[in-house]
Amino acid sequence: MKCIACGNECPLEEFRYLYNARIDAPISIRQCTKCEAWLAVDELKGVALQLIGPGEAPWGKSAGIEGLAEQ
Repeated sequence: MKCIACGNECPLEEFRYLYNARIDAPISIRQCTKCEAWLAVDELKGVALQLIGPGEAPWGKSAGIEGLAEQ
């Protein structure tokens, strides 16, 4: 997988798993081990879909990524 913030490329498992963004979709939040950016990731495709900025994904609130599961 490739980090869309810094371009770091490594296997999906090397990106730090933070939590599932949705229980009904393969979207999770992972952190790049190089630049520490938070990424919305499609776990089935192994692709970073969106960069998550500070304050955009607090626990228990919308991360603003609801539309990613429908794509």
